[in-house]
Amino acid sequence: MGPRTALVADDCALTREVHADLLRSIGLAVTAVGSGNAAAEAVRRAIAAHRRVYDLTLLDFDMADGDGLSSARQIRSAQAGLWAAPLLCVTGHRLDRVEPACFAAGFDAVLSKPFRLETVARWLRNPAVG
Repeated sequence: MGPRTALVADDCALTREVHADLLRSIGLAVTAVGSGNAAAEAVRRAIAAHRRVYDLTLLDFDMADGDGLSSARQIRSAQAGLWAAPLLCVTGHRLDRVEPACFAAGFDAVLSKPFRLETVARWLRNPAVG
């Protein structure tokens, strides 16, 4: 088994790289993509090639190609029958306005931007409780 992996999806290149660098700083091998559709495709490719999912996915709530909700549903559909790795939404919106829809779409947690790296690390240590 190789290094633990993460997928980061954000349409803002600077935010995407900051999030990717944060995850790399705790030892994750990171794939960073610029859209929700690209994130869903990356998950499908990883499953097809390795029958494995990313250990963690950070998905922006608002992206140019649509919202993170539809991407989350696509990712959860692709993971059907496999371990459902933590899927975390990152957003600049007020959490109380987006959390219900995020949880319904399959997200495990909703994090405010900027998020605390310790919060993400906790999901890696124990996905059942985040």
